[in-house]
Amino acid sequence: MNPNESTYNSYNPDKGRHSFETASLVMGILSLLLLCTGVLSIPTGALGILFATLSKKGKNPLNASALLGLIFSIIGIAAGTAVSIYAVYMVMTDPSVIEEVRQMYARYGLEMPDYPIFYQQ
Repeated sequence: MNPNESTYNSYNPDKGRHSFETASLVMGILSLLLLCTGVLSIPTGALGILFATLSKKGKNPLNASALLGLIFSIIGIAAGTAVSIYAVYMVMTDPSVIEEVRQMYARYGLEMPDYPIFYQQ
């Protein structure tokens, strides 16, 4: 066996970098797709940012897929936060939304809890 063909001599420090770049892109796309849920786009976007930073080794610039994943993740976190805040605002201020929630509870035979935010003015 030739010692130059051994698998132990084939050290590549950038070997795991490609996986993190792909994971960053996938998480960024998922954070954009999960915007309709609001809340789920925030952790997927955070994971996308984490994977993008893990893919960067030393002073090397981010690869195109990692950079795109980072951009998608930031957009997903910002928009997911805005959607979540807007949903909470609508539930707490709009009486028609509270009435719809009451009807959903009644449809399933449940009684809505009596929290002060659900009192109608």
